[in-house]
Formats: sequence, C-alpha cells, structure tokens
Amino acid sequence: MAYLLLALALSVAGVAVVMFRNRRPSGTNVSIDDFERHLDALRPPAPTGAGADPRRRRGARRRG
Repeated sequence: MAYLLLALALSVAGVAVVMFRNRRPSGTNVSIDDFERHLDALRPPAPTGAGADPRRRRGARRRG
C-alpha cells in the first residue's frame, strides 16, 4: 500500500511540475507583447547598404 501512495505522490508532483512549466504567462502586457512579436514577424526586413531607399524596388528605374 505504501508503494501505491508513493507512486501517487510522485505522479502528482510530476504533473504539478509539468503544469507549472507549461502555463500561459499572465501579466498586464502579455497580450500586447505577443501582438508586437507577431507584427515583427510580418514586418519586411530593413534595407541594407548605405543609401538604400526602402521605397525603391530592385530593378526599378529612376525617372527623370
């Protein structure tokens, strides 16, 4: 009987640890931070190189 209680106690402790580690964060800015992280993932990469114009596409010709 003691072995069953020990197994039950270890199981409960293991489930508690797993639930604690996998819980959803709960703070005042969690949803805002999550939304900003999604926006950052969708944002196009910054232009590289000196004098790069983000409005100009590659291969586009200048007028005038």
